[in-house]
Amino acid sequence: MADTPATPTDRTWQPVTLGTAPGRNSVIWHDDRVDQPSRWKKAGRVLVPHLFHHLVPEFFITRVLDVMEASPHITFVVPTEHAVRMRDFVQKREARMRQHAAQFDGPPDNGLHASPAAKSARARAAKPPTNIWLGVTVNDQWTAKTRVPALLETPAETRVVLCEPLTGPVDLDRFLTERRDVTHPDADAPQDAVVDGMVRHGDQWHRTERLHWVIAGGGTGPNARPLHPQWARDIRDACDRHDVPFYFTQHGDYITAPVVDDPAFGGGRAYDDPLHGGRSSASLRERGPSGTFRSGPWRAMEPGDRTRHTWMLDKDTIAVRVGRKSAVRELDGRLHDGVPNSSMATRPSAEAAATH
Repeated sequence: MADTPATPTDRTWQPVTLGTAPGRNSVIWHDDRVDQPSRWKKAGRVLVPHLFHHLVPEFFITRVLDVMEASPHITFVVPTEHAVRMRDFVQKREARMRQHAAQFDGPPDNGLHASPAAKSARARAAKPPTNIWLGVTVNDQWTAKTRVPALLETPAETRVVLCEPLTGPVDLDRFLTERRDVTHPDADAPQDAVVDGMVRHGDQWHRTERLHWVIAGGGTGPNARPLHPQWARDIRDACDRHDVPFYFTQHGDYITAPVVDDPAFGGGRAYDDPLHGGRSSASLRERGPSGTFRSGPWRAMEPGDRTRHTWMLDKDTIAVRVGRKSAVRELDGRLHDGVPNSSMATRPSAEAAATH
């Protein structure tokens, strides 16, 4: 079962849940939960996982989105692994909204043209709802490369990237930069082509569709992998460079520690143990001549080596499993609680701002 991301939201609404059946995954959509937001009076951010799962029928997704639109005082954060399905579904939904609004076209003095229904339809067709924040989950560079472009092609006032659980480095610069030169890999793109949310004008790409919020954090649970703090730093620094809010949720089940040379320990390497306190050896025992570990020599751990409670991430960094209760939110000694404000989603591109 996929983990529900630990996003900075006030509550979770689950009209869709994932379960496991013998030999296959299962998805359950709950009719009795669809109208729950209509009874919520308090504003806030609500996480809605799994909505665009490929096993959820389109009619049910439509019902859930309709309820979201009817609850404008609530902000719904909707992340998915199924980025292409979300893009295709939302593009079609927005096209239907424009078609509906076009039915009211006519002379300005026509009563139907000026009716409240017509004004409402035109306002809705002009832009996606501001209270539905659509996003994708990414874990490493491969998932970012395949999912973020689909997100940038998804009509949304606010787009969110959830790098959680983060299991490898992720470079988001390509998806955040305002302008970049046309280089050899995309030199054949025609003028006015749109790629990764950027349009080609002459020898440059200009940002037209943007990301508005990036969240990162480590994983928890029996199959959790450690998060290297440098992966989170790189994402944070990219967001800082491009003025995109960054939120760090937690390190997860592991906390990292620096490994240093220490001849007093087997293998000659050691670290300050965040779990038990004191100093521990960063070493492994290899099998000896008898085929057992008891008679084997000690050697320093290498990147990728694992023990029951540790995982060597690089030659100078070890991750120690401390459990979810000990997971901390500080990155480099401080909290990162960036959240988009109401003006972020409508922030013009650099090119558009230059023309006003």
